[in-house]
Amino acid sequence: MSIKPITLMYMSGVEDGTTIDLNPKTDGSIRDADWILSIGRKDDNDICLRNDTFVSRYHARLLWRDGKWWLEDIHSTNGSFTEDEMDTFHEIRFEGTIPVECGQLFRLGRTWLRIQPDNY
Repeated sequence: MSIKPITLMYMSGVEDGTTIDLNPKTDGSIRDADWILSIGRKDDNDICLRNDTFVSRYHARLLWRDGKWWLEDIHSTNGSFTEDEMDTFHEIRFEGTIPVECGQLFRLGRTWLRIQPDNY
């Protein structure tokens, strides 16, 4: 299965509604068959959340692996969260790596994001 470009949307904060188009040919890195996108506050991340002081310098990774998206918290200080599948008004903090569906909200620091579902 080939890796397709994606659009990531900010769902909160000063950049609410802003989208980022990401392409495996120009963004992130490819390791084995995985597309890896780094997320954090430092400018050298593929997805830079510089306006959120609750985001670690190197907070998380978004991975395309085995035909689906995964979100990996990389020992961030303030954690990574996903919406509760049963109740969108609650969030669940996670450690390690979890699957993320297109359209599903996830939060890093105080910033909510989602992979736009129109990509798939």
